[in-house]
Amino acid sequence: MERFPELDDTLQDLSEVLDRRLVVVDESMHVVAYSIHESPEDRTRLFHLLTHSDSWPAPATATAPYSVDTPPGLRPTAFVRLLDPQKHIIGHLLVPVGDTTEDATLPETLTAAAEQVAELLLARRSEETGRMARSHELTRDLVTDDPSTRTAAAEALLAERRLSSSPHYCAVTLGVDPRSATRLEHEKTSQAVARTLRFVRETSTATVVGGVLDDHTGVLVFPRPVVAERLARILRSPQVSPVRAGIGPLTALTDMHLSFARARLAWRASWLAPTDHDVVTSWESVGLDGTLARLPVEDFTADDLPPAVRDLVGAVDSPALISTLETYLDAGGDAQRTARLLHIHRSTLYYRLDKLRAIIDGDLSDGVVRRELHTGLRLARLAGLLPRQ
Repeated sequence: MERFPELDDTLQDLSEVLDRRLVVVDESMHVVAYSIHESPEDRTRLFHLLTHSDSWPAPATATAPYSVDTPPGLRPTAFVRLLDPQKHIIGHLLVPVGDTTEDATLPETLTAAAEQVAELLLARRSEETGRMARSHELTRDLVTDDPSTRTAAAEALLAERRLSSSPHYCAVTLGVDPRSATRLEHEKTSQAVARTLRFVRETSTATVVGGVLDDHTGVLVFPRPVVAERLARILRSPQVSPVRAGIGPLTALTDMHLSFARARLAWRASWLAPTDHDVVTSWESVGLDGTLARLPVEDFTADDLPPAVRDLVGAVDSPALISTLETYLDAGGDAQRTARLLHIHRSTLYYRLDKLRAIIDGDLSDGVVRRELHTGLRLARLAGLLPRQ
């Protein structure tokens, strides 16, 4: 969590006047500031707030200056609303109170102080918005086609301490399948970028930057290798589904456009073949699909396929038969392994292969024929031209 000295100092002064440990949360119930918590009990309370506050329901302060609630794991707490000039709730000041009605009645000084805290929270949000806008702009410039723009962005990111210094950096591409994406789904890309930035800020010492390009594609830049499973946990959240991500290789910061380009190919492959790739896919693991993703395969028709595959696709409408051939080729022509992978008897496999041989113009034992079928079928699969089981 980023600290803002003026807000922290004001909160600490108020805490000493009231002799209570205070916490400020924003409108999404995330902790954004807190006074010093000295005792073990106070520190335990603060840890609980930092961990769980964003999962609590919003307090009932729409028509009252504050409400007293007892969140899970805490004693009674007053939630004092913080308002912007338009009277919109922008957060709450949390004050521990006693169990009696008299002790739960907040002094007038507290509600008055809430106005000052609200002003500082607004200033903090404005400053943070400006910083984020600047970071987003530099991140977009970092992956542009113009070398001078990339160099200037890399220098600014380090000079302004927006990105941690490191020998190598890694780009991540995020987004949804653009073929049928709605505006709401595109908006989830920016939410995924923001959630990832917040997660890194709150759980790591690294500084990460990100932004969203004009084509609705998100980009993140990490000063270290990305842990795919951690990123996948963020993207599996219903709030950002169906956003998927691709991870590029490590490069120098001035070569981040190269890492981004490969991250983008891994991301493309993941939505072209979503059942074959996880929600987060790296360039190092995506294999041939990453190379084939350079092609506009989503626009392919059967006429764009190699002749042998085109004829096969035109003659076979059985998903099981196509899947059998794909698995047989994946297994290098090993019949025993193919039958095991498909969970069928070997005689069933031979029956299917005989049907395929009657259609295919060529010998399945010929390496050239296998190569054309294997690659051509993969193209057809990525293009969505094969029946699915």
